[in-house]
Amino acid sequence: MKYAKFQQVIFGIMILVILATSLAMGVHKPDAVEITGQALILLVIIAGMNWGYRMGIPATAACFALYAGLRLGLRGELTTAALWELVAFKAVIYSVLGLLCSHMHNQMRYLFVKLEHQDFIDDETQIGNKRFLLKELTSRINENERYEIPFSLVSFTLDPEMLDMLKSTRGVSVLRDISTSILKNDTRSVDELARLENRLLVLLPSTRKEGASVCCRRLEGKMMRYLEHHFSNGELQKAMRVQILEYPEDKQEIESLVSSLRSELEQDKSGSLLGSLRR
Repeated sequence: MKYAKFQQVIFGIMILVILATSLAMGVHKPDAVEITGQALILLVIIAGMNWGYRMGIPATAACFALYAGLRLGLRGELTTAALWELVAFKAVIYSVLGLLCSHMHNQMRYLFVKLEHQDFIDDETQIGNKRFLLKELTSRINENERYEIPFSLVSFTLDPEMLDMLKSTRGVSVLRDISTSILKNDTRSVDELARLENRLLVLLPSTRKEGASVCCRRLEGKMMRYLEHHFSNGELQKAMRVQILEYPEDKQEIESLVSSLRSELEQDKSGSLLGSLRR
């Protein structure tokens, strides 16, 4: 899980808590100041979770000052004791949430960045991501250089425009469906699966191109039958492109892919760390 998704979960939980307390207050018919005070709690949470202490503490102080000014200026029928009790209660709530959310941002964002860079699973398809593919290819290349054990890499590239069209119109993730219903069910336990953008790849250890071709035809046939339910015959012709590589026969292409993956991961790592530091 990325930090942004974690933020969304926390926001959702805290919004539910605020709504629950607001409904509870509704029984006692709160005035506009208390409703505003509840809304300001959300601003405190957002500032702390998104910008840490740098904005969380000033936002907490500003929200409390606004609430206290409104509450003291529009006391209505409240007694002095009840008035100061409400102000003190909001001071505690704002302070606790402001400090907690700011601390979570400053501490946990680095944890999530670290976890993200150790993650080998693609979120959408639940098969290997490019980090996983790089690790597996590197391991197989080293194995070949030491023991001369070949391996093959089968790549199924689906048309990105068709994938976007289908996902937007029907809410269907073709990549996920193919990965779970076809690739996972019709490959060996020793075979490895990975996704690179609109490409689904099958790594076949100890397999030469002839054996990979047999596996490829079987998988391609099942994928095409799946795609027939979503595309017309004319569209189906350009829906998918297949490539089979064998190492060491296609050493240059596979090593080029490894270099590209390594470069992309380095850029992703630099960009993620830089973005985290800027926040």
